[in-house]
Amino acid sequence: MTDLYLGDHKKGEIEIVRELPVFQNEFATLYNDMVRFPDGTKGHYIRFLWNVDYGVAVIPRKHDKIMLIREFRHVRRAWGWQIVMGFGEDHITPKECAEMELYEETGCVAKSIELVGKIPGPTLIHLYEVEIGEQYEPVREGTEAISDVRYFSKEEVRELLNTGQVVEPNSYLILLNFCS
Repeated sequence: MTDLYLGDHKKGEIEIVRELPVFQNEFATLYNDMVRFPDGTKGHYIRFLWNVDYGVAVIPRKHDKIMLIREFRHVRRAWGWQIVMGFGEDHITPKECAEMELYEETGCVAKSIELVGKIPGPTLIHLYEVEIGEQYEPVREGTEAISDVRYFSKEEVRELLNTGQVVEPNSYLILLNFCS
């Protein structure tokens, strides 16, 4: 059993009676936990956790435009526009990770970088706003499925959101907030 809060069904919570991992790799663990529901009945409940300490999300900007990447999202089986994102690595800071992801996915170097928020969840996401400096050829990992990198105005981003062209949920919510 891990040190996570198990809950208490007597307080109206879904209480974990026993953690049951059904799949695990270096990136994530899927559980089919044995639980007790608020009404006292027992059952199972699916729980998904990323096996990383943190994540980063980057909003690259140049003048009044926002840079987005067009990436194939395996989970959705669809192409879509999104912000730069990545898993944290334990040997670097979130800021260093954000700069690394920006360079790998877009070929850009940050002229300035500012932490603008932290998104809570199973994995804490550090959200950075970056002013783009120099741009080079991206050094993408072979596992990246990125087909395009492009600048958009806030109005164009709103149109992408309204037409379903942003399919990654965190990107959708961040861009919706950023462009309102």
